[in-house]
Amino acid sequence: MAVAEALPQNAFTIERDGDLAVVWFDYPGEKVNKFSSWVMQEFSGIVDTLAASTDIKRVVIASRKPGIFIAGADVSEFTKVTSPEQAKEYTRFGQQVFHRFSKLPMVTVAAINGACVGGGCELALSCDYRVISDDRKAQIGLPETKLGIFPAWGGTTKLPRLVGLPAALDMILQGKVVDGKRAKRMGLVDEVVPAPILLDVAKNFTQKPKRRGKSAQTKIYMEGNPLMRGVIFRKARKSVLELTHGHYPAPLKAIDVMEYGYSKGIEAGLTREVEEAASLVASDVAQNLVRLFFMMEDAKKDHFTAKPREVTNAGVLGAGVMGGGIAQIIADKTDAAVRMRDINWNAIAGGLKAASKVWKRKVDRRSMKRGEMLRKLARITSTTDWSGFQRCEVVVEAVVENVNIKRQVLAEFEAVQQPGAIFATNTSTIPITQIAAEAKHPENVVGMHFFNPVDRMPLVEVIRGQKTSEAAMSTVANFARKLGKTVVICNDGPGFVVNRILGPYMNEAGFLLEEGNTIESLDKAMIDFGMPMGPMALLDEVGIDVAAKVAHILGDAFGERVQPSSIVDKLFADGRAGKKNSKGLYLYKDAKRQGPDPSVYKVLGIASPRAADAKLVVERMVLAMINEAALILDEKIVASAAELDLAMIMGTGFPPFRGGLMRHADALGTPYIVARLDELASKYGKRFNATEPLRRLAAGDRKFYDAYPR
Repeated sequence: MAVAEALPQNAFTIERDGDLAVVWFDYPGEKVNKFSSWVMQEFSGIVDTLAASTDIKRVVIASRKPGIFIAGADVSEFTKVTSPEQAKEYTRFGQQVFHRFSKLPMVTVAAINGACVGGGCELALSCDYRVISDDRKAQIGLPETKLGIFPAWGGTTKLPRLVGLPAALDMILQGKVVDGKRAKRMGLVDEVVPAPILLDVAKNFTQKPKRRGKSAQTKIYMEGNPLMRGVIFRKARKSVLELTHGHYPAPLKAIDVMEYGYSKGIEAGLTREVEEAASLVASDVAQNLVRLFFMMEDAKKDHFTAKPREVTNAGVLGAGVMGGGIAQIIADKTDAAVRMRDINWNAIAGGLKAASKVWKRKVDRRSMKRGEMLRKLARITSTTDWSGFQRCEVVVEAVVENVNIKRQVLAEFEAVQQPGAIFATNTSTIPITQIAAEAKHPENVVGMHFFNPVDRMPLVEVIRGQKTSEAAMSTVANFARKLGKTVVICNDGPGFVVNRILGPYMNEAGFLLEEGNTIESLDKAMIDFGMPMGPMALLDEVGIDVAAKVAHILGDAFGERVQPSSIVDKLFADGRAGKKNSKGLYLYKDAKRQGPDPSVYKVLGIASPRAADAKLVVERMVLAMINEAALILDEKIVASAAELDLAMIMGTGFPPFRGGLMRHADALGTPYIVARLDELASKYGKRFNATEPLRRLAAGDRKFYDAYPR
């Protein structure tokens, strides 16, 4: 096993109190505890020490890091694995260290004071008992499938025996992390206690008898009913394939390991874990997902020199679906007071309804109590005038996509604002510099582009106008991160990153529909490629009315390259707005999408719709995006290929297993892309003309990630 250079300090210390040993984990020089190779070797030595002891009868594993128990394995080491053999050695060593720990004769207890994920959870599973703090940072789970692997340090084999097969499948296949209360209900932890008494309670648990054998709650599924076990596994495979279309192999391999372990026993299951996991670690899917993990970690960092301003009072201008969603997430995720404004009380009622709807879903799922929902909703106050806005450090503007209306709202806010207050516009396409053109303080105007639905879409584009200050950018980026959002920093320009790239994508979908391809075949082609939603369904979701405005803004800005097809205007003229009025490309029942609306073809003048050529659909739509992305990078709208990929994955759901749009382009090769664009241009028109930056890359057979590094 490759060992990183040892640090001068130890990660573990043993504190003795009679026959009790508290093993403290404190990774030197890091904010989190993680199992790097050298740390795992040191822990192996700790296990040897405990095994050789004759006077230690009780052991507590605890962390000295506030809010962190163990964050799992050192993910950076995954990128250094070059072969299945190396992956197998790495996996087997860690797994066997934990397995030896589980066989120690003394009673072992995990005192979980914070995040306990991945390898941290697997160490906790190797203990006899698990006690977790009731602090909100204390969460436990196995998110490995989100990195293209599965828990192979014993988690896949041992978790089902503790919590039952259905709960284990749900947690492992979806990469779930849960809080203490939910973990207690499912049997993953033994007790949830206030943080100040966590260690004392954990020590008391060491007085209990050592556990042997399987959990009784699993018997009905595992030992007494093999037919039911088979049904559960078959259903799990079916669900995974429906969700992933086979693009993610890790969940399927996890199911295989669980099934094998139950028929052959724990030791055989552990061996199978190593064999199956080793083939995944160095795979393209896992490597792309690991790269995404590091992109997301980098997005959490503040790269500005100016210090962000604290936001204690936030305003929201516009109480539509977006405004209500933005108010909701501010009240939900921060301690800031929220003041929402619109021109009439009916509009405000709609915004409050949109906010309460998000919380109500949590109440219905029992992840929030009704009292908590009402308390948070009460933190959103409303007005039709400007009262209260003089207290706001930041206001988020979410009025209609019209530059003149946005300028008017900005001018009215500047008349009442406190010095240095920031006006963050949620525009999806209009350049920030245009909105700030008549502002008294353009340095305080910044783009803060949320995506719909606000509570579920993880991306916020933070956009720098021509005169936007570093302080405004830093404050808004920091505020967005507190809302739990992934932040991508953009320079100004129509459509910024995501919507500018989606413009050619959606236009091409329109042209493909005009050519007589069926709605469902177009959507199926892109879903099979890996997109979470097809372009026709996306058009309904975004809103045909919104798409019509965006298409013309981008068309005016970029000309024939993104000249829109006629379908959006035709559908809009027919009174179709999509999901919002239950009239779009699809039929709707109780706001849920049903099948395609056959009357659409008549509106568009299509007599005999036919199934599309899926390969050609993917090529036309994806190459159109790559072509536009090359210009965005060349114009420095975004700083690097990695940041563009992060924006596309988080903003559109571009398949993470492909690594992002630019990573996919590099896999295709720029010479191939240009050659194919030339062929498409000769057949379908100038919109496929390869952009100059793309031709330059192709001439030197260069990759986007080399040309536009972080």
